[in-house]
Amino acid sequence: MKNELYSNSENWILINGEVYAINYTVNLGQFFEFLGIKHNGLITEYNQVILKPDLSTKIFLNPFDQIEFVTIVGGG
Repeated sequence: MKNELYSNSENWILINGEVYAINYTVNLGQFFEFLGIKHNGLITEYNQVILKPDLSTKIFLNPFDQIEFVTIVGGG
């Protein structure tokens, strides 16, 4: 799969309760890379559905998508 970004009109998405505007069509994996987010220990909820990590390259961001990132922290 090529890592090409396609320009489109501005899309608004919601990430952890904050509104962001993006101007490109990207998949979740590309978006994680742009944000510098590592997949290890990260749970992603996409439009109120928890995703398996391997789906991040198959799902493209659409206007008004809602994304929540939850990091698992262990302790003792």
